[in-house]
Amino acid sequence: MLEIKLNNISLEYKDKKILDKFSLQFNDKAKILLVGKSGIGKSTIFRILLGFQKFDSGQYLINDKDYSNCDIAEIRKNFAYVDQENSLRKLSVKKYLEEISKFNNNTFNSVIDEKLCDYFEFEKSLFEKDIWQLSGGEKQRLAIMISIMLDRPIFLLDECTSSLDKTLKKKVVNYFNDCEKGVIAISHDSIWDDADKFNRVEL
Repeated sequence: MLEIKLNNISLEYKDKKILDKFSLQFNDKAKILLVGKSGIGKSTIFRILLGFQKFDSGQYLINDKDYSNCDIAEIRKNFAYVDQENSLRKLSVKKYLEEISKFNNNTFNSVIDEKLCDYFEFEKSLFEKDIWQLSGGEKQRLAIMISIMLDRPIFLLDECTSSLDKTLKKKVVNYFNDCEKGVIAISHDSIWDDADKFNRVEL
């Protein structure tokens, strides 16, 4: 069991308090929906969990080991992250998948499972296209499928349904609601309210 704790995290930027003694405890089976108005610090929490954002005070613990100043690579192996910007490389889809498969700590075989493609309605012909040619919704589905194939203990999903139609939104929400891994989602999309296994944490 993977246990993660953010204890009394505080962060200030340009004299503005982003987080003030924020605490969150979860494991690799938890389902959490982070809610709150824009700019309140939800994405900052993800950056802290991923090791990208330092904080002014508090503790970041993984299985009771302090990760406040730990190597990012060691932290990232615990998380599959889908960001709201769809930050994918400007390569063909096929070459991008091959590149990911070569990274350290990845259990990715460079081929997306056909069942995932069918479930998320991602056409096989899209693998021959360059990523910049994909629509916003296609990029979002590709990022989601990659996160699943990485096979990491916890998903961090930042507005991962924003570019999808209602049917696909529902499929994404159902997938993560029913999967056996930990999920923390940030979304302003009301369809996540139907995810009955998620606990809401309001900032």
